[in-house]
Amino acid sequence: MGLASLQASTAGLESNDAGDSTYNLVEGQLATFTSQRDALAGQMLNLREGAAFNNQPIPDQQAIQLIQQAQALLHSVRNLANNP
Repeated sequence: MGLASLQASTAGLESNDAGDSTYNLVEGQLATFTSQRDALAGQMLNLREGAAFNNQPIPDQQAIQLIQQAQALLHSVRNLANNP
């Protein structure tokens, strides 16, 4: 997500729109993506810690769902980088 978000931010900076409207829009969307990423990472971390320290199994369906959500988020960030 890091490189794609850098590309999106750079594209927003380079837009030269009046009032930096594209830049502000891109940065706002990146902030939303970052919050979504942090929420997903927190869920993944909780599952991993439960498995590592409490011998709790990670349900396959839950793992698949989190992976799919993370992939969709990455796709959204890449799309923003290509179309700011």
